[in-house]
Amino acid sequence: MIRATRRLIYCGIVAALILLPSVLAAQSTQLADAPAPTLSVGTCDVLAAGMSQGDALRKVCQYALTLSERMPNFTCDQRTSRYRGDHPSDIVTAVVTYEDGKESYREVRADGDLVTDVTWLQSHTWSTGQFGADVRGLFDSGNQVFFQLVDSGAGTRAVTFRFEVAHQDVALWRLRADGQLTTPPYHGELRVDRKTGTLLRLNMVADDLPDDFPLHNANVQIDYEDVAFGDGTSFVLPIRSVVNAIDRGGRRNRNVLEFHNCHKFRATAHMMPQTATPTD
Repeated sequence: MIRATRRLIYCGIVAALILLPSVLAAQSTQLADAPAPTLSVGTCDVLAAGMSQGDALRKVCQYALTLSERMPNFTCDQRTSRYRGDHPSDIVTAVVTYEDGKESYREVRADGDLVTDVTWLQSHTWSTGQFGADVRGLFDSGNQVFFQLVDSGAGTRAVTFRFEVAHQDVALWRLRADGQLTTPPYHGELRVDRKTGTLLRLNMVADDLPDDFPLHNANVQIDYEDVAFGDGTSFVLPIRSVVNAIDRGGRRNRNVLEFHNCHKFRATAHMMPQTATPTD
């Protein structure tokens, strides 16, 4: 007989997974559902070659391209504060689990009330990918991305690179609203620890959205930290995310996500012999 036991290890620092349903918010792909990364030999070395602070860019590139193999399994509580203009709309909470490259939700609540109607979730725009697909997409060799150092961070630990993806040949950052999907060109900034190459912040801004697309503007900001787990390990994960969008009517919507009470988990199996008896 095999008995499987799942052990939870407390995570004392905030970690993040993906965004919950949000009205008119930008949507990215989930890491598990995104196209497989297009890697070439020396992708990170080529990007960093000849660039000031290139070692930091090379390290964050290596982090992004190895996420799917190195990311631990964990679960955490997610709180999404949604705003229409400057006015609070509601608060959506959930327990989010990341396991073997896949995200799942349970106990989804809107203003404290349990959401059991799947159509309620489907009627809202979803934003995903903050956990890994967005940063991975920047370094996918299937897309042509340009990096430029814009702030050497004198007196601080951070350096900032500006990037531009003129066209997504590999559709890794997707915007979805009112049933429509687009994969626009985009630009933004990448803030990195100059010594360790640790990812600190990612900003992404959509460019040239189609005229018939419901959104006029969409942008995402994701903040990261090196999250320490109870077993002595750690991993760089998102800790907070803000999604802003403006629709064609000029209405502004904002979602602020926070993540807490995170636990790393793993499964262990114990082999226990069982002697057969006539009554078994």
